[in-house]
Amino acid sequence: MSDAVAPVAVRPRKPRPQLHTYLLVIALAAFTVFAGRQIGFRWSSFIDIWSNPFWGRFWPVPWGWVLDRHNVLDALVETFQIAIISTTIGCTLALPIGFAMSKLTTPNTPTFWLSRTVMSIVRAIPDLLWGKLLVTAIGIGAFAGAWALTIFSLAVMVKLFSETVDAADERPLEAARAAGGRHTPAVRTAVLPEVFPAFVAYALYVFELNIRASLVLGLVGAGGIGRVVETQRATFNFDRLMGILIIMFVIVMSIEQVSVAVRKRLV
Repeated sequence: MSDAVAPVAVRPRKPRPQLHTYLLVIALAAFTVFAGRQIGFRWSSFIDIWSNPFWGRFWPVPWGWVLDRHNVLDALVETFQIAIISTTIGCTLALPIGFAMSKLTTPNTPTFWLSRTVMSIVRAIPDLLWGKLLVTAIGIGAFAGAWALTIFSLAVMVKLFSETVDAADERPLEAARAAGGRHTPAVRTAVLPEVFPAFVAYALYVFELNIRASLVLGLVGAGGIGRVVETQRATFNFDRLMGILIIMFVIVMSIEQVSVAVRKRLV
């Protein structure tokens, strides 16, 4: 009896790109070149910018001034206070609104579309513009910054969380409804336990964003370390500005690493 010959595996043929794929790439490249010419883009600017003597004013860093409590550290503490308050309030409000924006947990169509429309309008306004509006309405200081970042946190968190609820398993919710459970208790027992770890992970991500955003909002008078950055920029103390940016870089990177580690454990 002859030995059976093992079948030879045939590698599947790699699909060839279609004509419309080439046309799309060519059109995108052509529009990129056109847009670059319209705004005056030059490749030589990447080299010319480093030969500017302006960079010499960023060094050496006066660490004695930067590490002084009254100059920088108190503003950093205020930045953390703004970020913590805005993250807590914004993410707490986003929990019920996120459920209202999901078709899985909102049988009421008008509620679904109303929440979607309102939050789309809120997201359409940048956080910097929210900061300017609230500084004008409330006054210069951390209180306006906290309100601006609360709105920013709500907009980001609602978007992320509602999409997580949309992707949740609908079978536990159907079982709870079939057993005679009312809508709110059914959502709380069948959907919330599944999506809550993602909610906590997103909240940590939003806190990380708020630390960065508070630096920008401070430029318009919304308190925090951004106020110090704007003051040093306006007075051309770029060596002090460099020290503040180095500290902010270390803080943001540290928070990001801790946040990523916690989110990996939760999700």
